[in-house]
Amino acid sequence: MRPRRLTLAIAAVFGACLAIDARAQLVTELTAPVADSEPTGITLGPDGNMWFTGYHAEQIVRINPDDSFTQFPTGAGTFPGVLVTGPDNNLWFSDAGTLKIGRMTLAGVVDEFPLLTAGGPAGLTAGPDGNLWFVEGNANKIGRITTSGVVTEFSVPTAGVPLQIAAGPDGNLWFTEFTAGKIGRITTLGAITEFTVPTAGSEPQGITGGPDGNVWFTETNTNKVGRITPAGVITEFAIRTPTVNNIGIAAGPDGALWFTASVSNRIGRMTTDGKASDVLIATPNAGISLIAAGPDGTVWFSEAFTNKVGRITLGLQAQPMQVDAHAVIGTTSNVNGVLEPGETVELSPAWRNDLAGAEAITGAASALTGPAGPTYTIVDGAADYGSVNPGATADCHDATGDCYRITISGARPVPHWDAQVTETLGNRGYFTRTIHVGNSFSDVPTSNPFYAYIEGLFHGGATGGCGGGLYCPNGTVTRAQMAVFLLKGKYGSLHVPPAATGAVFGDVHIGDFAADWIEELAALGITGGCGGGDYCPGNPVTRAQMAVFLLKSEHGSGYMPPDCIGVFGDVACPSTFAPWIEQLAAEGITAGCGGGNYCPNDPNIRGQMAVFLSKTYGMVLYGP
Repeated sequence: MRPRRLTLAIAAVFGACLAIDARAQLVTELTAPVADSEPTGITLGPDGNMWFTGYHAEQIVRINPDDSFTQFPTGAGTFPGVLVTGPDNNLWFSDAGTLKIGRMTLAGVVDEFPLLTAGGPAGLTAGPDGNLWFVEGNANKIGRITTSGVVTEFSVPTAGVPLQIAAGPDGNLWFTEFTAGKIGRITTLGAITEFTVPTAGSEPQGITGGPDGNVWFTETNTNKVGRITPAGVITEFAIRTPTVNNIGIAAGPDGALWFTASVSNRIGRMTTDGKASDVLIATPNAGISLIAAGPDGTVWFSEAFTNKVGRITLGLQAQPMQVDAHAVIGTTSNVNGVLEPGETVELSPAWRNDLAGAEAITGAASALTGPAGPTYTIVDGAADYGSVNPGATADCHDATGDCYRITISGARPVPHWDAQVTETLGNRGYFTRTIHVGNSFSDVPTSNPFYAYIEGLFHGGATGGCGGGLYCPNGTVTRAQMAVFLLKGKYGSLHVPPAATGAVFGDVHIGDFAADWIEELAALGITGGCGGGDYCPGNPVTRAQMAVFLLKSEHGSGYMPPDCIGVFGDVACPSTFAPWIEQLAAEGITAGCGGGNYCPNDPNIRGQMAVFLSKTYGMVLYGP
């Protein structure tokens, strides 16, 4: 009888009770050579090839340079899971079938070594001491095995299902404690220290040493990725797309962290300063499991449920595309940069060539899909980007005029309506782009001067409107609302601030609207309140005040703009707000209110707020 699936929660094999700067790349998927093999572990081998485990196929597979496979059996009754390259230049794997640690040479010779305790091995890593280190979920232990097979075990103080383990940049081993919500550190001599993840119920899974000298980990159900310093200081960052079961994480060849977001069917990317993006995998319900950096600027991942392994190639970078930006033959465009239902519009994506030589790029569009009900039609499915020089970016409209055309028609199926289309670049792989469908709010027609910015703010998750399918573009922004706007713009739609204490401002109490957001804004040094120990949450935000809030949230609490020079007729120079207002203009975030003025004392309205946030945080409606 086969063990339960290793993926979507490695701990399930061992009896744990289990309760996802923008950048995008081309994806290639390869089908494993044995049906239902459940690819799980994946690693860069000592021979420069990628290798993966066929968990249910009882084999380890080498991916050859031509994308063909060579299969090596691990033995009857074995279920190889996590796979790593050992310090002895052999492949080492955890075996959930025999409850052993296995070793395989590049020629396919397998040896296995029993554990001291009857607790199945899960995570496995090469240690800085020339040994292999692993976790035993049911036994609540960390194991060490020498390259000759001698096993030593160390008990974890907290019963919390140790799940995955990695060598840290500090010379120690770091591991996740799934049900305890902790990160553990173990020295090569076996001394263990534990650190609690701040967010309750985080259930950390994957873990890796980062390129920044810290350790990074995934959290199963909090929509976050965590960073822990060698001293144990933890910071958490929101990911781009809501998901659960973020299983694997690895340092990529681009200096970022890459992680698997299984339920959302995506591969996520997190920069070391906490900026998140992700790549949608076209094969649905893939069961994306573990991930590893590969050769030649690639990232590889396993797909357990669809019997595939995937590769992300970083050489051609998807850039933001224009939608409905050009009136061309065959379109019914109003050329406002937003796709509305019923329009036939041009899609003009862009690609940057990061390869060493010029690349002739052509594309094909397929699988235009979205929420059920409307009709999704590709009118023209071919595009040509011409020959793109190294370091250059080309969009199909400006390069050749040969771009995609699509139409989406029907009644609005959901308030936030997005569609997806898959673009394939020859034999290089595919990339799935998201297409936002406009006319989201009944009180924001296409003629509204803030229309495109409001659609961008809604698409970016910084607002859900004011209720009842409305946005209230002329409504005044209060200081409480502004706190939410700013922090969602800064950190993303999934950001959740710490719970309010009620002890920061005299007029902001636990349970008040936006209290959590207001106190975090203060903790970041973006606001000191309105004076007298209060915040004045119901007061409107003036355009002058907004300049300070935006620039401090963008640049940090210690930021000070250059001295004013006198830009706007109604903003005296010098004056308190003049440097902030003029810097906002210098950064292209505002051009004023017309007639050479800024209107500093006017209340900031919700339509203007959409412009301010979109420009400050670079919210691109049709980003990669």
